[in-house]
Amino acid sequence: MIWAFLLLIVFQAISGWNDGGNLLGLFQQAVPKPWLSFFLLVVGIALGPLILGTGVAHTIGRDIIVLKAGDIYVLNEALVATLITLTLSWIIGMPTSTSLALVGGLMGTAWVSLGLSSIHWHGFFMTVLSVALSITLGFFAGTGLYRVERRVRNASERPWRPVWIRLSYLLTLAQGVAYGANDAEKALGLAALLLLISHRASAFVVTPSIILASIAVWMIGCLFGGQRIAKTVGGAFYRLKTKHVVSIQSAAAIVVVTAAALGGPVSTTQTIGSALIGVGNTLRHQRVNRAKAAMLFAAWGLTLPVAVVIGTITAWIAGILSVLHV
Repeated sequence: MIWAFLLLIVFQAISGWNDGGNLLGLFQQAVPKPWLSFFLLVVGIALGPLILGTGVAHTIGRDIIVLKAGDIYVLNEALVATLITLTLSWIIGMPTSTSLALVGGLMGTAWVSLGLSSIHWHGFFMTVLSVALSITLGFFAGTGLYRVERRVRNASERPWRPVWIRLSYLLTLAQGVAYGANDAEKALGLAALLLLISHRASAFVVTPSIILASIAVWMIGCLFGGQRIAKTVGGAFYRLKTKHVVSIQSAAAIVVVTAAALGGPVSTTQTIGSALIGVGNTLRHQRVNRAKAAMLFAAWGLTLPVAVVIGTITAWIAGILSVLHV
């Protein structure tokens, strides 16, 4: 039980590296007070589950695989597989989907340890579909919103940068709410599931203490490991300006909030990335680094199958060690 909670803490810290770095990369160079953006982001993450509910936590905790009392070892194996997948992504400096990494880890370990009958295929396909839709919608929303923004800017001679900066602060708060009600709830769902299958809770409930503890660990991970991903998002694809950031933030917030309200566990990381590429696709004076964009999409496409493979290997190794009583 202790190992399960330790692994969950590490998972949430690495989510701070991956997802937090992705969010940091948007506003670090685009606003004069990035510390204020970070504060608003954390406040939004705390408010997300309270405003939009915990539907995503229930999807992750109840609708992917069937776990009963005594199956904590399966969750341990899945978390190890997820952590390895996310760490590999962090090493190459590419933000990826914690949703796909976690679902892939759960699928691989459950397949080996519990059999295919333990997998909720409907929940699996809904998660994959949600992520695919978020990438598509993020791209088109980013493209459309930036075109609207450019027309508004061209129709007026007023200085728009101060307006974009204020909007960016407001949208950072909205993004925090979106992230808190979606990506951040993966750890909440796993924590509630752990308490349930260990008989420390009588029902699957996401409590305020779980939310606060999760946010604290995420912040630590973001502050100490997020810069690597932030550098990729902030400048590897094209030079981000405040006007670009506002369109990206708006697109991502709209898509992720809608998914959270419907209980679909999408990836804020991938939604932001696809919106970023969508905005870059409309730029006139600079081009998107297509090699980096190709690496990004390749990382997204490989995350799920890599996590499944690592999950199966992890479960096989754990099974062999248990037979040998190691």
